[in-house]
Amino acid sequence: MSFWFYLFVGSAVICSALSFWSISQQDKLQRRCVDRLATCRLTGYEVARILLNENGLDNIFVEKAQTSKSAAFSPQEGKRGIIHLPPEIFEGNSLRAIATSAHKCGHALQYYFGGSHLLISRRAFALFWILMGSGFFLLNFSFIFLTFMGSEFFLIPLCVVILGGIPGGFYIVAKLKDESNATRYGIRMLEIERLIESQETSFVTQYLQVSFFKAVSDSWLFASLWSFAMAGVILCHTRSAFY
Repeated sequence: MSFWFYLFVGSAVICSALSFWSISQQDKLQRRCVDRLATCRLTGYEVARILLNENGLDNIFVEKAQTSKSAAFSPQEGKRGIIHLPPEIFEGNSLRAIATSAHKCGHALQYYFGGSHLLISRRAFALFWILMGSGFFLLNFSFIFLTFMGSEFFLIPLCVVILGGIPGGFYIVAKLKDESNATRYGIRMLEIERLIESQETSFVTQYLQVSFFKAVSDSWLFASLWSFAMAGVILCHTRSAFY
C-alpha cells in the first residue's frame, strides 16, 4: 500500500481523535456551567432586544424556537433578520441564557457592521461538498473508463478531491473566526450595557467557550472526512494498477 494512503488514514484518525477531545472539553465546560441566576434578572429575549436596539438593529426579530435546538441567527437583506432562541434561553434569566443571547447578537453585529465571514463559510461549505460529490461521482465510473483511458483516469477524481480541501480549509478558518469574534463582541456588549457584573464575566466567558469547542470539534470532523476521502481515492488508484 502506498505511503500517501497511510498518511491520509493516519491524518483522519488523528483528526477524529482531536474532534472527540474537543467534544469532551465541551462536555466538561457544560457540566461546570450549571444554571446560575444573572444579577440583571433579565431573560434571554430581553437581553437580546437591548443589545440589538442599542446597536441600531431594531429590525432583527428575536423569536422563541419550538424545540430546544441550538440558537441560530438568520440574516436577511436591509439589516433585517431573525435570532431563534430555544425556550429555556428565550424565557430564562440565567447567565447561560444571557450569554447565549449575547453570542447570537455578536453574530448579528459582525454580519451587519463588517467582520463576518458567514457568506464565505456558507459558499466554501457548498463548494466543498460539490467538489467532493463530483470527485466520488467520477470515481464510481473510473473502472469503466480504465478500459479506454488507463489508470491515469484516476488522477481526475484525485485532483477534484484535493481541490475540495481548499474551500474546506476556508470554511474551517471562517467558522472558527466567526465564533471567536461573536463571543468577544457579545461579552463586550454585555459589559458596556452593564448587564453582567465583573464577577460574572468569567462564568459567561467560560460558558461561551462551549460554543467555540463545538465549532472546533466540527472542524476536526471536517478535516477527518476529507482525509478519509483522499485515502479512499488513493486506495482505488492503487487497485487500478492491477487491471
